[in-house]
Amino acid sequence: MYSSHSSSLFGIDLQLIRRFGDYAADYRLYPESDYFVEAFDVHAYLAWLDNRKSGYFRRPLSLYVHIPFCHALCSYCNFHQIVAHDANSIDTYLHYLLHEIKLQGQLFKDDPKVEQVYFGGGTPTYLDDVQLSKIITGIQQNFNLVNGGEFCIEVDPRQFQLRSMRALRDMGFSCAIIGVQDFDRQVQQSIQRLQSAEMTLHAIQSAQQAGFQSIRIELNYGLPKQDLQKFTYTLEQIIAVNPNRIKLRNYRHLPEKFKSQRSIDPTDLPNESVNFEMRLLAIVRLTEAGYTHIGMNLFAKLDDSLVHAQRQGRLHYGLQGYSIYPDCDHVALGLSGIGSIGPTLNQNYCDISQYYEKLEQNTLPIMRGLELNADDLIRRSVMHALICHSVISHESVEAFFPIDFKQYFATELAELRSYERAGLIILDRDEIAVTPSGQLLINSICKVFDKYLRARQQRKNRLPLI
Repeated sequence: MYSSHSSSLFGIDLQLIRRFGDYAADYRLYPESDYFVEAFDVHAYLAWLDNRKSGYFRRPLSLYVHIPFCHALCSYCNFHQIVAHDANSIDTYLHYLLHEIKLQGQLFKDDPKVEQVYFGGGTPTYLDDVQLSKIITGIQQNFNLVNGGEFCIEVDPRQFQLRSMRALRDMGFSCAIIGVQDFDRQVQQSIQRLQSAEMTLHAIQSAQQAGFQSIRIELNYGLPKQDLQKFTYTLEQIIAVNPNRIKLRNYRHLPEKFKSQRSIDPTDLPNESVNFEMRLLAIVRLTEAGYTHIGMNLFAKLDDSLVHAQRQGRLHYGLQGYSIYPDCDHVALGLSGIGSIGPTLNQNYCDISQYYEKLEQNTLPIMRGLELNADDLIRRSVMHALICHSVISHESVEAFFPIDFKQYFATELAELRSYERAGLIILDRDEIAVTPSGQLLINSICKVFDKYLRARQQRKNRLPLI
């Protein structure tokens, strides 16, 4: 009953998604890590830090701390994680992580601002309060944290029957990110993650009572054994507890890439039509419940800081998604972490033995990275402007980069004509504006500007038929 109303309200239907594709890339990272090279190593990273210290550029800092441990592997997951079998493995990891924090901190000791800290995983709350406090103390001793900055942590509700959200708040965390799959037990069993509605809602309400400034729910759809009725029940339960932000996450079945997904029977996955119904249902119900669509399937309450920032033209997009803080440098801490300094990207080792080995040598465990060229920076700026503000003027790009927008993006502008005819964008003489229905397919609009995707498709088209 929601699909026809949704289609007329947002001007989008299944045929439109089939035509333009519901592209999965979220463009927080451009280019994606597949294009990183090992030639960009710790020496290249340190050279760019020298440029930063010399005053060529100086931006605020954001820290990302990766905690890879989980109790068990969830079959739907596509993140870097390790099943922890004993306390010694965690203690060992913390020892090396704290050493890395110290090494990185020495490089930024004169920096006045760390505005954001994000604990991701894995499962950061797999650690107990004492272990988390050790990491926070290490950060405070080696970096200059801004009072009132954003301090985020990914939370597993299954661990909050015996521990306290208040303890996390007292440590300084101000934002909780809570993953929700589906409250139906059959769906949970199919992805090997039993997480009842009671424990999830308890975690959300506990975070609210503890005074968290922001609670973001990552709500999954398209999971095995999931249908519209089950998803509706889960959605309504989440809306009822009134979190600040809700992000819709579409499960992508890629067993050839993620081993954990190979246990999922593809015949258990909802079909394309049901997937579409679930997404549209969520859009309508969230809009009716007082949420606004920021973009990239993220919905926020009207009084949320992201909504205010978007209205005022100061919303930003980067490695951790939407932010009210200006573009900053990201320091990656922990196994597989991805960071950025100036026009560069870097990634730590993903193999834990190699990660430890480098730190044993008092060397930062940077495995690979990339120095972005001018074209990368231009394209990223265009995509991020569309993602944040739904509009990009040719003049604003030309003011920062020495290009003629229409000439530089002639191929892209020609391709965008089909998006305009479909009502997804408006191509003015001097700007590109995304319509409300276009915002629901912003990934697909941005992919037009993705040089790497275009090259990959061209190579694929040139492959001989066998």
